[in-house]
Amino acid sequence: MDFEPGEDQVLLRESVERCLAETYGFEVRRAIVRAGGFDPTQWQRFATMGWLGTALPDALGGIDGGAEELALVHEALGRALVLEPVAAVATLAAQTLRHADAARARELLPALVAGERIVVLAHHENGAAGRLAHVAARVEASDGGVGLSGHKCLLPGGTRAESFIVSAREPGRGSDEAALSLFLVPCDTPGLRRHDYRLIDGSSACDLVLENVRLDDAARLGPAGGGLAALDEAHALATVAALAEAVGVMDRAVSTTRGYLLDRRQFGMAIAGFQALRHRLADMVIALEQSRAMLQHALHALHDGDRPRRCRSLALAKALVGRNGRFVGAQAIQLHGGIGMTDEYPIGHCFKRLMVLDRWLGDADTLWGVASET
Repeated sequence: MDFEPGEDQVLLRESVERCLAETYGFEVRRAIVRAGGFDPTQWQRFATMGWLGTALPDALGGIDGGAEELALVHEALGRALVLEPVAAVATLAAQTLRHADAARARELLPALVAGERIVVLAHHENGAAGRLAHVAARVEASDGGVGLSGHKCLLPGGTRAESFIVSAREPGRGSDEAALSLFLVPCDTPGLRRHDYRLIDGSSACDLVLENVRLDDAARLGPAGGGLAALDEAHALATVAALAEAVGVMDRAVSTTRGYLLDRRQFGMAIAGFQALRHRLADMVIALEQSRAMLQHALHALHDGDRPRRCRSLALAKALVGRNGRFVGAQAIQLHGGIGMTDEYPIGHCFKRLMVLDRWLGDADTLWGVASET
């Protein structure tokens, strides 16, 4: 699939790039890192520009975009090394809510798109190894409602969330596919404990511990045991967003490295003239272009009605882009030398961001196994 953006898509991409160039420079980003990895002013700007509703319909507050528009926006976000959890909130959580419960989506998503509230999906658990149906958190019987117990980890944006969409396993429903339910849990619910921490790129995330969390039946999103279909749709689109963001980060790493090799002089000439360094830069460009091709492959796979084949295609794309991202980031630091490790220079931040994107939604190592099993 050769994705050639149309006129409206080009205008969207240019507007995102122009806005980020004016408001999200590298020094601004460093200040956001020092402040905790999240800037409410930037978040509201993203909402005003419509980026939080890129892949949502107008009826839910979005801009009626699709996966291609989402990819264009996130590639620009990646190039700017944006820290705020746009994909985690505006794609993964928003799409889960949209596909799980239409009535609650109409109630909650307009406020999310407007930047007025933050909802985060609490689904990932230790040991999942990229398998979407792997959930150990459980639903327990409770007088007049339900109880939840379990542990969720690595939730970008969770430190700012007002509510969590929590996945849990229903008792006595047999297979993984028929056992998962989703619940909307406010962050101040008794029994819910949050552990906040910083990721290596300066952004924030959290783990959740649910100990006998009591909810009424209204907290359930959609039918009992019907959560996997919504998770699958949201995860597929969020994977595309993560791939596009990684491509944007790699593009910045390659262009920054190319500029450095042209500017840095040794023995009276630019080091870009040394054949060994030129070959290493060429390998980086190949990895970048291969990753662009895998992003296009993932966009095509979204339209595949065969779910196992779609899952395999997306897992392969995520695994390959994750591997390429680690390669590009490491090579960029090597070609820069000592300056590449300093906080004052962007190339180390590119590598750290690529490492975080690789880990989110399943890393390269585990996703190779997932792809081989589907």
